[in-house]
Amino acid sequence: MRYYHGSRRRRRVSIQSFPVAVAVFTGFGLLMLILRSVDPPSHGAVFLSSLEVEGDDRGGVRGGLNSSFALRNGTISEVKDVYKQRSGGLKSCATVEEMGESFKGAVWKESLRVRRIIQEHFAVNGASRIQNLPPEQFCKHGFVFGKASEAGFGNEMYKILNAAALSIMLNRSLIIGQTRGKYPFGNYISYSNHSFTLKKVKHLWRKNGCVKNYGRHLVMRIDDFEKPAKTYVLCSNWRKWKQPIIWFQNTTDAVACQFFLKNVYREMRDAASDLFGKPEDFQSRPNVFGELMKVLVSPSEDVVEAVNRVLGGGADPDVSLHMRMLMNRSVRATQAALNCIKKALRNLRQTSRPRVVLVSDTPSFIRSILPNINGFAEVLYFDYKHFQGNISQSVNLSHSLDFRVKDWGPAPRWVAFVDFFLASRAKHTVVSGAQRRVGTTYAQLIAALAAANHLANAFSFSFGRENSTGSSFSFLSSFQSNLLTGGLKLQVGWGHVWNRFAGPLSCRNQPNQCAFTPLLPPAWWDGLWQSPIPRDIRRLMAFGIKLSGFGTVDEAHLRSFCKSKKSTVKTVLII
Repeated sequence: MRYYHGSRRRRRVSIQSFPVAVAVFTGFGLLMLILRSVDPPSHGAVFLSSLEVEGDDRGGVRGGLNSSFALRNGTISEVKDVYKQRSGGLKSCATVEEMGESFKGAVWKESLRVRRIIQEHFAVNGASRIQNLPPEQFCKHGFVFGKASEAGFGNEMYKILNAAALSIMLNRSLIIGQTRGKYPFGNYISYSNHSFTLKKVKHLWRKNGCVKNYGRHLVMRIDDFEKPAKTYVLCSNWRKWKQPIIWFQNTTDAVACQFFLKNVYREMRDAASDLFGKPEDFQSRPNVFGELMKVLVSPSEDVVEAVNRVLGGGADPDVSLHMRMLMNRSVRATQAALNCIKKALRNLRQTSRPRVVLVSDTPSFIRSILPNINGFAEVLYFDYKHFQGNISQSVNLSHSLDFRVKDWGPAPRWVAFVDFFLASRAKHTVVSGAQRRVGTTYAQLIAALAAANHLANAFSFSFGRENSTGSSFSFLSSFQSNLLTGGLKLQVGWGHVWNRFAGPLSCRNQPNQCAFTPLLPPAWWDGLWQSPIPRDIRRLMAFGIKLSGFGTVDEAHLRSFCKSKKSTVKTVLII
């Protein structure tokens, strides 16, 4: 009999059928709870009962058992196993500060180990020794070429540093390319004598009769990292390449050379892990690019003059803050950065008045935060408009291009180098904040160089033993809460330090965060709380990497991809 709303007739239910009905409705309710989408709470902890997550095409994180993310990357039970393994069976996402706990603590032993590797490499393969080899030995020697333009300093400097790292992995000498006889950023940076110029190598090639006497032409093999289908970064043993010069192009961040950590040849993987450590063990990952930068480049005399003018003959700053604001005024970003500075200073536990350096692409940011810091610290910053040193005379020659003002700021280009080397003088902490993307390549290299400088001052060597005077350097990332509404999904750039944590293991709706940050940005997703966004999963497919939703590499698929890859070698005959 049908039941109509408002009818006085009632449907009778027998006593015997009542328990059955209760059981059915109870089971149905439990099923709905399982299938129901659950969002992580704002304070960060999501327990295993609400573990189903999904990444959308924009890198977002949503709940949902029947998500395409889960279907692409395994069953929910498999997902739970991953979570249990990575978090000890407790949580299914983490805040940025929780992620950063893995980077709290010294990696100085590994950085010292790499420092020795770098020193030994350039002692053996540096220009001063190689150029004096007998002709037969010189003509058999190999080189790695690195060339940068004068675009964004962070990205372009990484091209040189990746070439240096590759030269160590391949046991070759380093060539730094010049443009019309000038080094990149040569007006503001001095380069050490460890590297060659291409002009010098060509001269020595002819002088030693490499072609005439040994039949060895000066050939450059080019591999372009920005062309995934063509690069051999994963599919070839570069240590076996016979061409005298290798150029690994478009290596604009810390990621490129770390791709060799997944190369199908063990010899290449071992060479990469000797330098970069194990991708799954954050404490084994040294400050590679900071150590390389300390050896290869230094500020020009004019830049040093400007830096010293700011310091005023006083001590180096305790903390440096870099804010990438892109001409925006964000009260939230300012407040978050202020809290992060206070956290850094609390960790110092010093009695004297601390010194804080402020660096930003947006001058109005410095003016806005300055009064808030003056109460507890001495604030230093470079005001180029009131500087009359030698470098300021080039202001009309190196002004910012109009179309890059929002990206680089309104100041002349040379100011970025004064800011960089000023901020890298920080003795204890570098803080990175931003209007949108935190930990840019520029900020990464400030922290890396500051950490290398700190390590040189913190450790003395006597009787062949290392005596620590206290290594307390830290790199911190400042996030305002509105950047973390969807977790770390806004950190989408491959070169940004938190990109490898931007996937579904990043909690949504986080409050302000001040997190310990890796000095060596990760290139893979092997560590705790790392997970990729869907865009990066798709991007890795072009390299032959089938990546799971939690960053696991399908090695069999990569081997198959490399085996079926068409052999194409791009070379340029120089002599």
